[in-house]
Formats: sequence, C-alpha cells, structure tokens
Amino acid sequence: MGAYLLTPVNLSDSSRLDSLVEHRRVFSLPHCELNIFETFCKCDNVVLSYSGGLAVSSMMRGKKVMSAEGINTFDFLPGETVILPEGVTMKVGFPDADERHPVQCATLALDWDMVNKNLVFLNEHYPNKQAPFEWKLDFSHYHFDNNIELASSINKLVNLSMEDNPAKEAMADLSLKLFLLRLIQTQHLLSISAKQRDDSKIQPAIDYVHKHLTEKISVAKMAQQSCMSQSAFYQYFKNTLGITPLEYVLRARIDYAKKLMADTSITVAEVAYASGFNNLNYFIKVFKTLEGITPSKYRH
Repeated sequence: MGAYLLTPVNLSDSSRLDSLVEHRRVFSLPHCELNIFETFCKCDNVVLSYSGGLAVSSMMRGKKVMSAEGINTFDFLPGETVILPEGVTMKVGFPDADERHPVQCATLALDWDMVNKNLVFLNEHYPNKQAPFEWKLDFSHYHFDNNIELASSINKLVNLSMEDNPAKEAMADLSLKLFLLRLIQTQHLLSISAKQRDDSKIQPAIDYVHKHLTEKISVAKMAQQSCMSQSAFYQYFKNTLGITPLEYVLRARIDYAKKLMADTSITVAEVAYASGFNNLNYFIKVFKTLEGITPSKYRH
C-alpha cells in the first residue's frame, strides 16, 4: 500500500511561540477537535498522553520516533497515521527538527460517544457484507500508511475545521462518518495484506492474480498455483483472508483501476477493460459496491 501525504498547513512563526516543542493550535468541530502540533527543535522523551476519546494522528512534515509500553519503537513519517485509544501515553523523539525543518502533525481527537454512535449507525444501515461482518476499529493495526481515500478524508476534515461556513456542522457530521468508514476500511485491507504475506500456501495464488489481472481467472486456476484441490483451496483462502478467492480478484482489479484513473486521459471504459472487466456496467456496479461511489465520482 502506498503512503499518501496530507496537505501541510501554513506553519506558525517560530519567533513568536511560547514553546518550540509541540506547539499546539486547536480547531473545534462538533464531537471532534483538530490539533496541529509543531516542533522546531531537536528533543527526546517528550511525553504525550491522549485522554477523553479516540486520537487519530497523521504526520504532515518531518519525522517523529514513537514508543510506548508494549509497543516497539517506530519512525512516524509523512503519509502515515497512528490511532490510539484514550489513556495511552507515548514517548516521542524529534531527531531532525529545527527551525528550517520543523515537524508538523495533525491529530483528530474524537469523542468516544460520537464514534460509537456512528459505528452503530453504519452497522445498522450499511452492514458490512464481508468478514469480519462488522464495522469496528482494530487497535492491533495502530500504525499504517495512508491510502488515497483515507488521506483525502483527513484533508477534508482539516480544511473544514478551518472554514467559516454556515453549514460547517452538518458537513462535519457527514465527513466524520465517511472518515470513520475509511479508517476501518484501511485497517481491514492492512489486515488482509498482513495475512497473505504470512501465509505461504496462498501466496502463489495471490502472485498469479496480480500477474494475470486482465485475463480470466478461475478458482481452479488459483488452486492449481497453490497445489491444492479447488474445494480445499476455496475454504482455506476464505478462512485465512475472510473473503472468497473471486472477491479477492475483484478487489485487486478495483485497486488497479483506481491507480489507472489517476491518468485523466484514460476514459472510465478504458480503465474498466484495462483492469480486467469485460463489461462497463458490471465494472461500475462492483466499483460502487466496494468503494461506495461510482468511478466517475471517485475520479472527480
């Protein structure tokens, strides 16, 4: 999964700040607070504690080194996001920060009551039709690359926080629902990717799919790559990744189609055929089912 960067905001004037370490600017939305943290000097063992809700932090500029009890030390870089539940304390280092190369990070603090209500809403009105068959957050995948959808959703909330718009509250409510959905989808895809990397039995079939996306791909052919019977392969694949082999093929084709649509000189019909779909209407139907919007709206 590629890391998609957030759009940095204008930096503060470091000569006028009370603190050069994690200087904080706050922007409020209903049930959500946006914090822009900026650090202008090298330092280590800065203690950060998140309380009162769910914290979703995304790097915009520079580098942090993060650690916490029970969590291995890791670099936190632009294009990456970390989610943490309340009550978690982390130690942070800024090995490269200075006034010419400041570190900037956007942290969304979400009210837990709002998060839970939105998860209930999604599960009641738009039930997840794939494993784990529930919209929920997964704190075992707390650090991950942004995909284009998640980065776009976070950028929308950042921009909305800074707007003076009479419809701001309504737009924030809708944007937060979309953000939570994108966050959960990103974690789910990360989980699938981790499982397939760790499973040597199905990896040959996965490799085959990505090399032959534009060709007709059958479960029998995938099973053959993994040296398993068709029925045994189907069940093993579904138990391991939570989706069927052909559902995986559709996801792989749609992911490839999304990359192709970055080139606006290619029509949606050409994208459909280039990503292995023989029918434009079927491509649009599958795309909308998996992404929630049509290919044309996604490109826009």
